[in-house]
Amino acid sequence: MLATVYHPAQQHALHPSDVLTEYHDPFQALYDSISNLSLTGTESCITTNGNLQYPEPPKQQQQPQPQQQQQEEDDFAPLEVTPLFPPGENVIFAHSSFFRRPPLPGNIYPDLPTPAQVRAEAELMSDDDDDETAAATAMATVCYPSHDLLVKHGKAVKPAEGKAMILAWRGLVAGGAGEAYGWESPGSEGRKVPVPEVFGWRRDPATGERCVYMEMPRGDVLEERWAGMSEREREAVCVELKGWVRMWRRLRLGGFEFVGSVDHTPIQDEVFRPCVAAGAPPPGPFPTVAAFHDYLVTMAATLSHTRHYGYHHRQHRGFSGYHHPSFSPPVPPPHLFPADVPVVFTHGALHPRNIVVTPGPNPRVVAIVGWEQAGWMPAYWELCKARWECARRGRLGGGWETKYLPWILDAEGLGAKLKEWSVRALCQYWDYFVGLM
Repeated sequence: MLATVYHPAQQHALHPSDVLTEYHDPFQALYDSISNLSLTGTESCITTNGNLQYPEPPKQQQQPQPQQQQQEEDDFAPLEVTPLFPPGENVIFAHSSFFRRPPLPGNIYPDLPTPAQVRAEAELMSDDDDDETAAATAMATVCYPSHDLLVKHGKAVKPAEGKAMILAWRGLVAGGAGEAYGWESPGSEGRKVPVPEVFGWRRDPATGERCVYMEMPRGDVLEERWAGMSEREREAVCVELKGWVRMWRRLRLGGFEFVGSVDHTPIQDEVFRPCVAAGAPPPGPFPTVAAFHDYLVTMAATLSHTRHYGYHHRQHRGFSGYHHPSFSPPVPPPHLFPADVPVVFTHGALHPRNIVVTPGPNPRVVAIVGWEQAGWMPAYWELCKARWECARRGRLGGGWETKYLPWILDAEGLGAKLKEWSVRALCQYWDYFVGLM
């Protein structure tokens, strides 16, 4: 299967005649083809007093001048983006750093493994527990340390994960995040924006399995380090995280708004996996936040009813289930979810297991991974989902859930945007409906 690459001079919309195969000379990576993100600054983030506990911000050496304060507000103003992604199931970025590495002995240049090769490697590396996890998620992670390569592989893997990482990376670069947080310039060889570089994706036509190829981050998983970190180290890491999260949550869709994956496909969030398993209509994309809320409430009520009464009772009542070809969704039950919530770029699984930090004392954030659930979601979703992740996987302690997470995700500012809702009440309301699913 041939993969698509793009010429560096392409600044116009892609045309089929522009498509080359990966067996030609390599050309400029997609990153340049989507570098024309339209940037429009609007209003700055609003904050108000809340009743949640937050860590103290770092002390300033001197009071910022009005000009400095205005600059800080501009740095975090909403940023409109018009995302452009390459079409097709097989895309390789031939000018990514993977292909700029020195040749191997024998003048052999590195190449990305095929899906069949990745599958064979996954089978060699797996054990019983991994097999059970892979069977449940149809997804596996295969590492090639000698190539600094990490591959997501499986039938559940979607190109949308790679596209979300590209969008996040471009958003952080457009916002000047590399310079703002003391990392090397994003355009330099030492690019340090904490989103792994994407090398491409492929699909095996014989099995339907896909691979997303990305840079393998080096460091320690924050989930494993958290308990042994000092309070000062925790605060330093969380200050970094808050900056990065705030930067990507600035992103807003330019042109038209929707709720769904970044490439206008159905939502990949695992909250909706029971809906997919039951044969329900796909979760989006939705044209409005109100339509998304109607779907969420309808699925919660219907799946709860299905489990409670059982298949035979539904047959007796004349309801034949989602798998019946004539099924149409019921009228959404009344609900109180707010319809005027902004739609923002959302990671969808912000948990310490998806955060990589440097080894040793005074750790810093190296990478944020686990972008398979990312998309355009209502602004409250990141906080509700992060709390849900903690509840499912066990609490870390050390103030992560109660002190740091609300601060990282700016629960105080979110409360100001919700107007008629408190953050705590909305999270509990969300918990109720998601619990029904």
